[in-house]
Amino acid sequence: MSLQEGGSSYVIWTVNIDRKKSRSEGRRIPRRLAVPNVKLDELAKACEALGLSYEIEQKKYPRCWWEEGGRVRVEKKMKKSELMVKLAEKIREMRG
Repeated sequence: MSLQEGGSSYVIWTVNIDRKKSRSEGRRIPRRLAVPNVKLDELAKACEALGLSYEIEQKKYPRCWWEEGGRVRVEKKMKKSELMVKLAEKIREMRG
């Protein structure tokens, strides 16, 4: 079964963990925990590093349709807010 079927996944957009975005623009975690200028490939690598099943989707975030971005579908293994914080931490760690 793919991650798109049956509600077994979360959708995480790059803007959800981007420090440069406001809450109204789509950021979902506190600014102090977020990472600036998140790229889709970084988000995918963070999912892989955390050992999560994921699927990349080349979509535009509706509130920022003119910007490059995208989303990943990630298997549900924890709360969505916890997952976004862990992804941001992993991206920060990978950037050095």
